[in-house]
Formats: sequence, structure tokens, C-alpha cells
Amino acid sequence: MERDSKLMIRLSASEKALLEETAAEQGLKVASWARRVLLRGAKAEMGSEDTPAYGLNGSGRARPELLSLFCGPGGLDEGFRQAGFRTALATDIDKDCVATFRHNHPEAKTFTADIAALTPRKLDRIYGGEFAPFGVIGGPPCQSFSVSNVHQKDDDPRHNLPLAYAKLLKALNRRRPISFFLFENVPGLLGPRHKERYLRFKEEFQLAGFKVYEALLDAKDYGVPQERPRVFIVGINAKAYPGAEWLPPPPGDEVRTVRDTIAGLPEPVHNAKGLDPETFPVHPNHWCLVPKSRKFGNANLKEGQMFGRSFRTLRWDAPSWVVAYGHREVHVHPRGHRRLSIYEAMLLQTFPHQYELLGNMTAQVRLVSEAVPPRLGFSIAESIRKALGLPAARQERKGATSRRKEPRHPATADLFT
Repeated sequence: MERDSKLMIRLSASEKALLEETAAEQGLKVASWARRVLLRGAKAEMGSEDTPAYGLNGSGRARPELLSLFCGPGGLDEGFRQAGFRTALATDIDKDCVATFRHNHPEAKTFTADIAALTPRKLDRIYGGEFAPFGVIGGPPCQSFSVSNVHQKDDDPRHNLPLAYAKLLKALNRRRPISFFLFENVPGLLGPRHKERYLRFKEEFQLAGFKVYEALLDAKDYGVPQERPRVFIVGINAKAYPGAEWLPPPPGDEVRTVRDTIAGLPEPVHNAKGLDPETFPVHPNHWCLVPKSRKFGNANLKEGQMFGRSFRTLRWDAPSWVVAYGHREVHVHPRGHRRLSIYEAMLLQTFPHQYELLGNMTAQVRLVSEAVPPRLGFSIAESIRKALGLPAARQERKGATSRRKEPRHPATADLFT
């Protein structure tokens, strides 16, 4: 295996002391902090064009600007970026989501906020002028609508988040036309328990001036090695595009498996205090929960076996079950000896190799679970682009030098081909 090269920088004693102090304030070693700052600056200078093979390079023309609500760690935005869009503003109430989004999308202005308190004027202040996004994307936390949530309550405040989404969308569209919106959530949203609530905010979207379409899509049909059915609601501005019609992206022919995605990776680091992510093999997120249960010993866990929600052992030659790990219930590796690493889960979500999740182990489990798979996001973005008659993002010239950092292990090299 080829060793990573090192970059040596000569510093004075005072400069070194300043770096050490700054890194310590963020709880990082100097090398880890410096690497992140240098890469973030380089990505910003180069337009952040780390393009997976499934995506296109949108550089060279003005990219339509987006407002990302409930942005999470940025999976949906990554897919739209590869289709030639640009997230200008992104917000979430979760600080770990905002930190991760800002780290991976330095070109966007990212901030923590409650969507119910947002107004066009507040967005203007953050943007630095009148904010008129081309589109709005995002989906509220799905736990309140999920059928796996057996403790649902009718007075759950999260039930009102779709209405807050529609209210803000209506206000922005009244001031300056919004071309489209995309709303994502779990299939339980369409179930009998939430039908009346769903019809209400669907009506709010229509009153806001949009033709509304809905589709139940499974990520495994779009190159994602994971069974992940989700509802996608797309609105097209009725006045701006009177003849436009949104059609869901056609499913692909190939089904990717767990083996295609994570086979051959080295063993991850077990979670412990004082770890330096830059020393992890392959990727800074390649760490996992300590396998404490006796079930992990003596080959007790077999491929495809399930013991409740806590112990679900993946099959090598099939897609993963949905990457949605409540209470750290991360799926078990097909070999049955440990749970998946965060990086392995990210690959099952089709995040590019360069992407990094921030926060502690608990935060990273939550972030990877809540993300929309970028590859599915790309397919939906392409379908919206076609519905609106937008030109395709420019593909990288054949033979051009790639700006992607090469994976540190060959098992990740062909994930997006």
C-alpha cells in the first residue's frame, strides 16, 4: 500500500505556538487542525469541485443558488452540487450538522436556526443582500412520522415543521419567484395516521403557487447499496413553468451490494478517548463502536441474521438495510465480529471519499443516519433540471487532471463508477 506523503512547513517559534493554541481551542492536534484548514481553503479556491464519477462538474457557468432547510450533514446538497447547483444558504437546528456542512461546503453560508423563526429578511441579513434562491431543498426530521417510532404523539412539535417549511417557501416566492422545491421524508408521512396532516401542508404548498408531485423512491434503485425507501415531494412554480411536469428519475439496472462497497477495507479503530482521526486507516471517520457484546465472539452472528433492532448482520451480496441507526444500533459487519465503522456507513450512503463527518461518535452515528444519499440526491436533481429545461452541468474534459484526493485504499476507488 502506498504511504501518504507529508507536507513540511517551516515555522518560527511564535507561529508554532499560535497554531498549537488555536488547535487546542478546538480540541484537535496541530496536524489535524492544519490539514482541515488547508484543505478547506484549497477547496474554496478551486470551487470545491471534488467530483465523484456519478456527478458532473458545474464550473464555468453561474450555478443556480439553493436554500437548504434542515440541511443535515449535506448529503442532499452534495448530490445537487454534482448536478450543477450551488447551495448559497444552509441551516439546521443541530450544531453538529451545521459544523459538518460548513466543513464540507465552505462556499455556502451555514448557520444554526429554528426554521419557525426564519423570515426572508433574516435570510437577507445572513446572505448580505436580497436573497432570491432558485430553489429550496430539504426535509424535516423524520422521527415523528416514522412507523418505527412506536411512541408517536399527536402533539409532537416536529409535526409542524412541514408547515413552517411551506410558510417560509410561500413568503420567499411572494417576493421573488422560486422555481422549485424538494421535500424529503419517510413513507410513514403518507400513512393513515398522518394523512390529514400531509394533505394540509400539501395544500399549503399548492397555495404558495406550486404544482405538487410526489413519489416513493428506494435508494437501492439509484446506485445506492442500501434499501432506503423515502417520499420525495417536488413542487414546480406554476406561473414560471406552466408547461413543466416533474417525472421521477428512472431506476437503474444495477443493484450495488455491501461487498461492492466495503469489502477489502482495513479494520477500523475502536472508539476510545484521546484518538486522533488523522491516524485512522483510510479515512478520519473509519472508527467503530467497541464490540462489547458476547454475540460478537465465537461466530455467533451470521450474515442476514437479525436479533431485534440492535443486532442486524449485513449480507455481503445484497444491499444494506436502511442506514438509520437509532440509539447507536449500527448494523453488524457481514463477518459478524463488530459493527460497521462510520466510514463504512458513509460509503453505503454514497458519500464521496473526501467527505468528513465531525463530532463525537454519537453525533456521527446520528449524522450518517439522517443524511440523504448523495447519489440519490444527484438523480433527483437531474430529474428536476430536466423538468425545468435547464442545461446539463458541464462534464469534466476527458483527460483533465482530477482535483479529487485519491482514496487511501483501493476498495474505495470504484465506488462511484
